[in-house]
Amino acid sequence: MKYIFLFKEINFGSITIDSDHTPDRGDIIDAIMKGGAYYHDTEYDDIRLDETRTPPKKERSYER
Repeated sequence: MKYIFLFKEINFGSITIDSDHTPDRGDIIDAIMKGGAYYHDTEYDDIRLDETRTPPKKERSYER
């Protein structure tokens, strides 16, 4: 049986941005997405079961 869980990942870290203006939220997110962030802690929250799947049973064996 397969169990599918949903969760929220919360990362804590920092990023240094060189800019000629004060970066706004969009600038910061872009810089993080480009891979320049340092992560020093991660937590997982809101873990919950989303779905349970039972593999289908074979009705007959495969022919060769």
